[in-house]
Amino acid sequence: MSNISMSDAELLKFAIENGMLDTALVQEKIEMQKREEMLKKHPYAIWQGKDEKWRTYLPDDEKGRKLVKRNTQDAIEKCVIKYWECNSEEEIQKKVAKEISLKKIFPDWLNHKQLHTDSTSYTKKITADWKKFYASQPDFINMPLQKMTSLFLDEWAHSMIKKFNLTKKAYYNMTMILRQCLDYAVERGYIEHNVFSGIKINTKMFRRVKKKSGESQVYTMDEEERFIKDMIRRFQKNPKNTAPLAVMLAFEIGVRIGELCALRFDDIEGNYIHIQRQEVREYEKVDDFTMKFKCYKVVEYAKSEDGFRDIYLTETARKIIALVQYMNSVNGEYSEEGYIFVKSHKNINHYSIQAMILRGCNRVNMDVKTSHKIRKTYISTLIDSGLNIDAVRRFAGHSDERTTYGNYCYNRLTDRQTEEVVEGALNAQKVIKGNQIFALPMMAQH
Repeated sequence: MSNISMSDAELLKFAIENGMLDTALVQEKIEMQKREEMLKKHPYAIWQGKDEKWRTYLPDDEKGRKLVKRNTQDAIEKCVIKYWECNSEEEIQKKVAKEISLKKIFPDWLNHKQLHTDSTSYTKKITADWKKFYASQPDFINMPLQKMTSLFLDEWAHSMIKKFNLTKKAYYNMTMILRQCLDYAVERGYIEHNVFSGIKINTKMFRRVKKKSGESQVYTMDEEERFIKDMIRRFQKNPKNTAPLAVMLAFEIGVRIGELCALRFDDIEGNYIHIQRQEVREYEKVDDFTMKFKCYKVVEYAKSEDGFRDIYLTETARKIIALVQYMNSVNGEYSEEGYIFVKSHKNINHYSIQAMILRGCNRVNMDVKTSHKIRKTYISTLIDSGLNIDAVRRFAGHSDERTTYGNYCYNRLTDRQTEEVVEGALNAQKVIKGNQIFALPMMAQH
């Protein structure tokens, strides 16, 4: 059989002439493809508000952009397509680029960023930074990006450091919005390059951070003893509430509060417990610049890759877990997922733990120290014990021992206890016991 070669045009003609193709269907497919291409080019997000109406922005010669809304998604998309059919892509791009400002691009950048994360708490932090550092500067956030010069941004950055007395870390976090919005604007073709990337800051201007005292960051040995006794008292008074036992377990395994709330019995294997999930705060969008708390939610991932880890359960930790399991049985408490700490058949949340810690601190007349400071206490205790830092790092779920040492290592002794340890370590008289150099009366004889 001979090979017959036909062009695409010939094949299409053959199919149509022989009734093998529905031309109406082909035309519909072509129109749908054009529609999708136009919607992809649209520079603004299309979203549905709480009133169930659909909204987007269209470029506007006077205002830069204008908000339009329709009753259905199809109607708003037709509105966008009609605009694109009446204006060339180049004309639209020029209009948008000429007037695009930080305030206008922020919602689109934030929507883009949300596509790359499941953490609404991270998005909430971004909107909080926007409100704190940017929202109160209308002249800055409404300035067209194309007019932001290197000199202008240099002066703005240094003035912000002075105004908010920023540390190096706080400055980096604050400018993240500006840096990434400008990078996003480059990708969208609104500006040619990110001029802020070349800004150099005089590091002497940053507020120096003095490491906080151990007394404020961890439970001293005396505080821990008094605090634990109060947790035992609270549990004995109300055995149906296992939150005090959860707090006690935190001192034994040093997990983050979200990890503590999401522990399950089937995470335990021998004398180890596997950390593989956490409870997080879920937030919902109020508007383009604001988010509010929605609920607590358990997610099947850790804070980081190193957050997936196995933690050794001490004898005390195993006894606490066994007691919780027994009390759950007595109280008829359980959850379908098998959570260790439950209330009304659901895992206990952040609030239950933090409230218990607050009451305990107040009861024993000590400054309130959060669950995170219990975690610091656990890590500092392991370091004090002489355990190899790599093992401490792994139990803590850190990727780098510098984080463990730099942010979680604090002295748990009181001033008096510290003095006694120093005396014992450096008491020179034990070394030069027979040396008469300290015999001051003999020195006076000469």
